[in-house]
Amino acid sequence: MHRNSILAAAAGLALSLGASAAAAATTIVLNFDDLTGTGLVPTEYGGVIFGDDFSHYDTPATGFPPASGLTTVYANYQKYRPGLEATLSFRFNELVRFDGAFFAGRTHVAYDFYRDGAKVGSAGHFNLGDHAAYYASGYDGLIDEVRLSGNAGNWVMDDLTYTTGVTTAVPEPTTWALMILGFGGAGAALRSRRRAFA
Repeated sequence: MHRNSILAAAAGLALSLGASAAAAATTIVLNFDDLTGTGLVPTEYGGVIFGDDFSHYDTPATGFPPASGLTTVYANYQKYRPGLEATLSFRFNELVRFDGAFFAGRTHVAYDFYRDGAKVGSAGHFNLGDHAAYYASGYDGLIDEVRLSGNAGNWVMDDLTYTTGVTTAVPEPTTWALMILGFGGAGAALRSRRRAFA
């Protein structure tokens, strides 16, 4: 009985380790509402490196509403001429899962996903409208950069969402060891129980 209790505790520990790894993931939504007036989005804002690609304003025009609050972001017109197709970039300080963002406007947008400078996926072309709508990335892999393509001056973005602390689907070696120990213990307990009944 004592051995079975130890084995059950080991199996429980393996499960709790897996659960704590999943619990470490944190989803972050940047709604930009602390940015007031008109200007460049700070180079590094909310764990995202925007460089000088994005501007913000808090008085949205008809057809370009925010998803929440008042502030939206858009292509920096000093760098990207309105009316022309442009590719803007934002990067992360760590590997993240990019979940998506809300867009409104009169064009289409597309995402390309990069990790260590290599393209690993893409999503789009999303056709925008007069109401803010969420466009999910559809990509579950870990990345460190998103390149956003669209016609500059014809879209706004809001509520950019990403998740940090995402672990890969492969368990850590210690978790594997505890799971094997737990499954082995469960098998041993079943064998000893069968012997007792025989």
